[in-house]
Amino acid sequence: MSRINTNVASLNAQRNISQTNQAFGRTVGRLSSGFRINRAADDAAGLGIANKLRSDIRALNQASQNASQANSLLQVAEGATNQISGIVDRMKELAAQSASDSVNDTGRALIQAEFGELQAELTRIVDTTKFQGTSLLAGGGTTEDVTVTTGLTGGTDGVETTLDAIANISAAAVTVGDAAALEEGGYTISAAVVDPGSGDVLRFTLSDGTDSTTFDVNLDTGDVDGAQTVNLTLGTLSVEFEVADGAAAATVVTDVDTVSIGVETATESTTVPTSLQFLVSVSGSAGSGEDFVSLNVQDLTLANLGLDASSLATREAAVAAIDALDAAIDSISTSMGDIGAAQNRIDFASANVASTIENFSAAESVIRDADFAAEASEFARLQILQQSQIAMLAQANAAPQGVLQLLG
Repeated sequence: MSRINTNVASLNAQRNISQTNQAFGRTVGRLSSGFRINRAADDAAGLGIANKLRSDIRALNQASQNASQANSLLQVAEGATNQISGIVDRMKELAAQSASDSVNDTGRALIQAEFGELQAELTRIVDTTKFQGTSLLAGGGTTEDVTVTTGLTGGTDGVETTLDAIANISAAAVTVGDAAALEEGGYTISAAVVDPGSGDVLRFTLSDGTDSTTFDVNLDTGDVDGAQTVNLTLGTLSVEFEVADGAAAATVVTDVDTVSIGVETATESTTVPTSLQFLVSVSGSAGSGEDFVSLNVQDLTLANLGLDASSLATREAAVAAIDALDAAIDSISTSMGDIGAAQNRIDFASANVASTIENFSAAESVIRDADFAAEASEFARLQILQQSQIAMLAQANAAPQGVLQLLG
C-alpha cells in the first residue's frame, strides 16, 4: 500500500537513529571520561559497590599514613630509650666504681656529681621525648576506681545457708551446747547456745581463723515484734542472721535457721597506663578495637625506675644503687621489647593495608573503569551504524515520491 500522510519506514529509521545516538553518546562519554559508569542509570548496583570500595580505599590510605606516623613515633621513643639505656649503663659503671674501697671520699664526691648529672639528663630526656605533644616515656597514666568483690560464692547478692542443728528447738528444750556452724570462703560462721554465767544466751560468732567477732542474744520469754536480724562484721565480710517474727524470744532465737553472707565489695584506686591507639585498618570493627594497634606509654622516669633516691656518695649507698640499677635495666629492656614488638606489628599491619588497597582498587576498577578496547570497537560500530541509518532514512523519506507517478 502506498501512503503519503504516514511514512512508517521513516519513523522506524528515526527511532533506530535515536537509539543509536544515545548509545553513541554513552560510548563517547566513557571514552572521554575513562569511566564505565558516568551516572547512576549506567549501573546503579555497581555504582553503589564502587562508591563503598572507594570510601574504604580512602580510609585505608589514611590508615597506611597512620602506620607510617606510628613507626616514626616509635622510632623517636626507641632512640630516646637507647640513650636512657646508655645513661643507666654508665650509672651502673659509676656505682661499681664507688662501691669499691679503692675510692676515697673525695673520689666518691666526684662520682656522685657525675651521677647526679646523669640523673638530671635522664629526666630531661624523658620530659622532652614527645611526638606532636604526646609524651612517650613519661608514663601519664590516669587514676581509676576499681571495684573488687570478695571471693565468696553463691551469687551477686550473697549466700544463704541453714544452721539446722539448732533449728526448731522449743524454749523448754534449749540447752547449753546446742550449736551449728558454716564454713564459707575461708570464714567460719556459727550459732551456739552457751552459758556465760549470767543466763543462757545464743552466741553468734564470725571467724576468719585469726580474728573473730561475737554477738550474744539473751534467751528470755518476751515476745519479739517484727523480724529481727543480727549483723556481724569482720574486715570486709558482713554476715546477717535472720530470725522469725512473733513467739517468745527463747523460741525465736533458737529457730534461727538462715544465715545470709553478704558479698561485700571494696573500691581501690589504681593507675591505668595511658595507651596510644593507632588505627591501621578499616574492617568495620573499630568500636571493638580490632582495627587498632595499641602501645602503653612507657614510664622511664627516675621514680618509676627506682633511681630517684639512689646515691653514690657512700660505699653502702653505691652497693644499694647497683641493685636498683639492675632493676632499672630490666625495666628499660622490657620497654625496648614493647617498642620493638609494636614496630613489628605495625610493619605487618602496614603491609596488609597496602595489599588490601591494591585489591580494593582492582575491584573498583573492574566495576567503574571503562574497557577502552571494547569501547573503541563499540564506537567504530556505532559510527558505521549511524551512517547506514542516515542513508536509510533518506531512502525512506524519498519513497513516498513514487506516488506522484500514479497521478501522471
